[in-house]
Amino acid sequence: MKLNGTHKFHAPVDKVFDAILNPQVLQASIPGCESIEYLDGNRIKANISTPLPGLKGPYGIVINLARVQKPNYIELQVQRSGTGGSVNAVAQIQLTQEPDGTLLSYDANAELAGAVAVANNPIGQGIAKNTLGTIFKNLEKNIG
Repeated sequence: MKLNGTHKFHAPVDKVFDAILNPQVLQASIPGCESIEYLDGNRIKANISTPLPGLKGPYGIVINLARVQKPNYIELQVQRSGTGGSVNAVAQIQLTQEPDGTLLSYDANAELAGAVAVANNPIGQGIAKNTLGTIFKNLEKNIG
């Protein structure tokens, strides 16, 4: 599954960058997120439930911060296998300061197997993009 797009934040690039890496802000911004915590300086664990029938969860997901270049770039890696199937994903997030805020651009690729692979179709991709839009809108509200 490939996903890419942009979102415009009406906040400076530093604030958007810090919010993306703040567990409390992320938990408040991600629908179905029950908890987020740093395992160490480079790994975040999130417990998330989804509204998708047959895939409700909760799922424990470990996100590796593969590359972080403050305040403009974050590369995330997710490898998860277990109940519901497996996910092997990489996402690159680019933040660009603009006169009226910050432009976030993302490019993600996920290999899905097992039950979760049903999301790799136009409907599943639409749901994923819609969920990302909700996360970005919530993040905008929760940026200090």
